[in-house]
Amino acid sequence: MLFFLCFSSLLSSSFVSNALRSTSTALDKAYIIQLAPETEVSGSLSRRDAHITTFHKRAASIEYDVRYEFKNPDVFLGVSIQATGTASDEELLPQLKAIPGVESVSRVYSFGIPILPNISAPMEPMLSYPDPPPLNASAGAGKLGSSLQMGGVDKLHALGIKGKGIKIGVVDTGVDYRHPALGGGFGPGRKIAGGASFITDDGQVANSTDPLTTCYGGGHGTHVAGILGMDSVPGGFDIVGVAPEATIYMYKALDCAGRSVGDTVISALSQAYEDKVDIVSMSIGTGPQSYSGAVDPLADIIKKFTDAGIAVIIAMANDATGSPYAINLYSEEWPSTETTAIGVGAVSNTDFPLIYSAEDSTGAIIQYASVYPLNVPDGADVYLLDNGCDNNDWTVALSIIKDINNTIIAFGANLADQGCKAIRAGSWAGSPITPVYIMAYNAPTTNPVNPAQEDPYLSAYDTPSQGFFGTAQFININSVDGAKFTSNYASSGGYLKYKLNFKSSNFTSALQPSGGLMDYYSDFGPTWHDYTLKPQISAPGGHVLSTWPLGPLGGYAILSGTSMATPYISGCFALVKSQFPEATIEEVKNRLQVTAKPTLWVFDSSILAATPQQGAGLVNAYDAIFSTSVISPGQFTVTDISHTEYGTANITIENTSKSSKTYSLSHQGAGYMDYNLDHQEENQRAIYGTADFSQSSITISAGQQSSVHLSIIPPSGIDPSKLPVFSGYINIVSDDEDLQIPYIQNSTSSAIFPRIWSYNQSVLTVDTGILDFVAENGFGSSLPTLQWTREFRVDVLPANTTIQANNYGFDKDAEYTYRPSAFTPNSTIFDHECFGTLTVLLGYIEPSGNGIFRSDTIVTGSDGGNWAVGNGDYRWLVSALRWGGVSGVLGDYDTWLGPVVRFVSE
Repeated sequence: MLFFLCFSSLLSSSFVSNALRSTSTALDKAYIIQLAPETEVSGSLSRRDAHITTFHKRAASIEYDVRYEFKNPDVFLGVSIQATGTASDEELLPQLKAIPGVESVSRVYSFGIPILPNISAPMEPMLSYPDPPPLNASAGAGKLGSSLQMGGVDKLHALGIKGKGIKIGVVDTGVDYRHPALGGGFGPGRKIAGGASFITDDGQVANSTDPLTTCYGGGHGTHVAGILGMDSVPGGFDIVGVAPEATIYMYKALDCAGRSVGDTVISALSQAYEDKVDIVSMSIGTGPQSYSGAVDPLADIIKKFTDAGIAVIIAMANDATGSPYAINLYSEEWPSTETTAIGVGAVSNTDFPLIYSAEDSTGAIIQYASVYPLNVPDGADVYLLDNGCDNNDWTVALSIIKDINNTIIAFGANLADQGCKAIRAGSWAGSPITPVYIMAYNAPTTNPVNPAQEDPYLSAYDTPSQGFFGTAQFININSVDGAKFTSNYASSGGYLKYKLNFKSSNFTSALQPSGGLMDYYSDFGPTWHDYTLKPQISAPGGHVLSTWPLGPLGGYAILSGTSMATPYISGCFALVKSQFPEATIEEVKNRLQVTAKPTLWVFDSSILAATPQQGAGLVNAYDAIFSTSVISPGQFTVTDISHTEYGTANITIENTSKSSKTYSLSHQGAGYMDYNLDHQEENQRAIYGTADFSQSSITISAGQQSSVHLSIIPPSGIDPSKLPVFSGYINIVSDDEDLQIPYIQNSTSSAIFPRIWSYNQSVLTVDTGILDFVAENGFGSSLPTLQWTREFRVDVLPANTTIQANNYGFDKDAEYTYRPSAFTPNSTIFDHECFGTLTVLLGYIEPSGNGIFRSDTIVTGSDGGNWAVGNGDYRWLVSALRWGGVSGVLGDYDTWLGPVVRFVSE
């Protein structure tokens, strides 16, 4: 069972770059400076302000502007600055680090809303309405509460469980608290009871107690706040948030373009800590996590929040693709990758909430998706573009259209020959006329890679946020009505001979083909460095109706993203916490995870979606509260189990009911995934491991608890060069409950080994048995790792060592005549004789092609001394510590014992 070692050629540049890439950019010469605790600085500093003032005095020789000051040592003590002088980064960093009392210096990196087209980059991000009209939502028979029903939230509301007494801090774009559904105001006693602003609408540093945001480009925070706690109000849609009686504190840390930087986020979190919130909800991201070893203050702050009992719930981001053939593993964005954060994935809403009807010139009914119905009393002409993403097509259309106020400009979306997305219409910036109404019709739903396979995502309705196209109103029709529309348009003679009439403002809802399944964009885990399962849990995030900044086009919006699923989980956490106020973060998280329901893979309903895609599955807050069994852990990561207890787990089951319960335990596999995929190879397959239990059934008396020991056996015959990840669930079933624990495993079996070679006579020869090495001529090796490790080492042992390795670089059955070294071993490794060590790497060691390249026989002993072992026969023991293993315990390493390295004189 080879967990770490493999050929370095397998580690392609694309693998390394994908693992470590970052979409973040650094603010020019801006730094976050962490100051040492006051007791560690000479001189008594009793006040926070005095501590920071002292830094400014000591840094007087450096020209800079102060961006923010962080005065709470329980969160972060320090200051962020931006240098204004001519000094370069290379000059400034050593100066700052040398100032007494400075503990660390880090760059100020950018943050943003996780990218998804319908919630980012609006045409006019600053568009807002200081004096908005009253709400005027339509009436209808739609299922607006479908997302609440999906997570059992509606049943809790019926019981009066609505999150009362819980304070939720939201770090986002601010909020339009003028909205009646959000309480119509701001301050103590209101729904939006507190918060602050640390950034202006246009991205400048701010420090205000008012988090109001009215711009449509910054509507993200208003939408998030509504999912958390909006109310049904006159004039609005009849829908409520997940925890409508919770108190919301909004921290404006992103501007109207959805952008921010790290020190602004730290300021927001510091204020949330001061306000004593119970939960922090953050739908933000900054690209994949970096493993450079640099100090990351935000990572430490998230851990401090968790240690203080404040749950930090973060969106996984939206970088995955809907194709069943795409590489999606490890796509999640930081900071959802933090071990102490709860990462959230998004599930498609079962129903698209708002569908209206129009009648065309032929009498056919055309249904369209929109937040509000079109108001064109006498009907509208339709002008059909050849290519809706072509700027020139828009320019030509706008010059031809006779009555822009009564004309809908239409185009096809997802057409096979164009690839134009519904909300990626071309620009009309150069035209003096702007569209008033825009319509996109969806193409047929076949998958372009596999025409025989229907794509449930392409057939779904889609709408951008209000204001995305400026003041133009956008509607979308699905593939069925799209075919009807194009046929009738052509048969009627096209523009000026075909109309759409809008006679009804009543809405209904439409079932979505992907409803209840993971949405296409939701990022996958696990984390690269420690293989923590991410996301931990998923929630409705696809096509969610919620509040939006007020205005003629505003008030409500339908958006998709893990940004929407995150406040849903935050609200569910609040509901559970309100009923178990003394429960720890881990206990609440476990309740939510083990009662969640795993979802099927959208492209193959015969298998469960991989746990790196869905985590525990779709949340069910009702079951989390009323379950009569308490299970821990809520998730686990499994590794190589062939040689030690390293890959096993203990599950604890507590029966909190009033009668004895019998539980049966079983294993259910979920999607198997390879990181390196062949052409048109599906990224999830039905390849499963198995589980062994110490007992498959257990009876536990009322009020008692017991533990069951289990181990996971990986599937056989898989290719380690593809960096496989397999997953599944441990089912714990009683007469009245069906609970699950998700797991993930990435260990693989392999017969691929490292190599050692000599350069004798300028000829490279790979050593597979015994090979003469002339040290002065040089020798080399390829000792790669496929997974992260915290310790990698190469030790030199006698050739006749009896140490037992996992893998061997020679024929163990062959007989060799050894030439002993004149040097006597005076060290030990794993209780075996050892001459010394060639290398030891500690810390976060990424997957890479490690190697030793030398022209001597010098080793390092356990006492730190160096010496040349000279001629003789030796073997190299290559050891990589498995994640979570104990240093110094042989069974917790993946090991390779190499062939004989025979040093001789030339």
